[in-house]
Amino acid sequence: MDYFQALKRPLKKTSLSGIPKTPGRCCRPHRFMGGRSGIRKAAVSICCCILFAVSAAFPASAASKAEADTLIAHIPESFPEAPELASESAILVEINSGTILYAKNATRSMFPASTTKLMTAYLALTRCGLSDVIEYSRSAVLSLEPGSSHIGIRPGDRLTVEDSLYGLLLPSANEVANGIAEKISGTVSAFAELMNETAEELGCVNTHFVNANGLHDPNHMTCAYDLYRIMLADIRLEDFIRISSRTAYVKEADELNANVIPMGTTNQFLKKDSEFYDANVISGKTGWTEQAGRCLVTYAAKDGMDLICVVMNSEVPNQYIDTRRLLYYGWDHFKAVRPSDLNGSSLTGRSLSASPLALPDNSVTLSAPDESARIIIPDTVSSTDITRHIQLEEDGTRRLVYRLDGYPLGSAGYIPGDSDNRYGFWNDTGAAAPLLASVKITRLHSVSIWLIAAVFLLAALLSLFLWLLYRVLTSPREMPEHDEHQLKFF
Repeated sequence: MDYFQALKRPLKKTSLSGIPKTPGRCCRPHRFMGGRSGIRKAAVSICCCILFAVSAAFPASAASKAEADTLIAHIPESFPEAPELASESAILVEINSGTILYAKNATRSMFPASTTKLMTAYLALTRCGLSDVIEYSRSAVLSLEPGSSHIGIRPGDRLTVEDSLYGLLLPSANEVANGIAEKISGTVSAFAELMNETAEELGCVNTHFVNANGLHDPNHMTCAYDLYRIMLADIRLEDFIRISSRTAYVKEADELNANVIPMGTTNQFLKKDSEFYDANVISGKTGWTEQAGRCLVTYAAKDGMDLICVVMNSEVPNQYIDTRRLLYYGWDHFKAVRPSDLNGSSLTGRSLSASPLALPDNSVTLSAPDESARIIIPDTVSSTDITRHIQLEEDGTRRLVYRLDGYPLGSAGYIPGDSDNRYGFWNDTGAAAPLLASVKITRLHSVSIWLIAAVFLLAALLSLFLWLLYRVLTSPREMPEHDEHQLKFF
């Protein structure tokens, strides 16, 4: 998510002007910017500049809440008008491009209820084998509050991880979540620590889990943006899609457990006999507690656009109504196009590095962009409104980044050495088209020059700060001000 960095606004420059000088006498140090108080203000300003330079030289992770909020705040006003929602919090993301199409209180702390189980499932699929066996303890089964969803597991029962995942994701069984937690980490509390560590790794910005099933706890919180990040990780796992997209499953009697356990999904989008059934919905997870309200995470695909939609703290049936409105807002008003479909848009600037100083990259020949990439275009603008530039990522790869009013709409990596004209980069005369045929870019140094420049900037600012501090400490006290009629000037 390197496009967060590009949206950071530079520090505004300030001017130290209007310093009066008395005719015929030099400006004493203590009168600079109004005496000692002015110097103190200048020193504070220098400190702020130093802090800013540090943050620019060593930027925070792109998964910080501030950066997520900054990105969301820059959703263009030229986007199509979004539907009104009843849900308190929501987000809609096109995952092939990473473009956030809509957000409402997307990073606000919310109770997730059973959508928590998306993280529990992710850890089960990445830490266990499907044939591994879970033996359910007394604490896993009997610690549930009355009325909690379950599949009737008793202490000592054994199930495979695969059967357990069906119970976790379809009927949303809470004792199953506890059993998975104990299988992986020994205790639910230890598993919660692993959940939080993994959430940070997945790019979550405002999550703190204390249990594996989402039963209410005042300290168990996440947000719509984070549930999108967790769902994004889940759908990359083939077994997650296979299990979570089922409407029903029956665990037959076997050598581990003689009981037959029927399981059905709680997701109305997947049930063909439901008024909310939608064939475009692939997977999802429901959630409800009295404190959390109705929560729903949905993965759906149509017309080359893969969407993840999250709604939180809604009421029946608004979790489905709001989700459907958002999904079709995305499909009806945006389209996914290949990079070659945007040859009419303008290539802005030079090939820039990913650093805050955006310095030129080293000499290299770049050719066609990866045509498997998709760029999201709203129906309220034309392709000529889209700008693009070459960006050097921190891992050394180069991407062509597409933006609308500075907002990222997707990016495409480069396929080096492709010299034919399949992508329309040359005109009829053989000259390079406006995008690029073969772009030469020059780096000033083989090392991270932006870091060196930042260090010099820090040194200069620190020296100025120390000088100002020295003048404050060594300058004489200011004389009291006198009436101008009592003073004579040469």
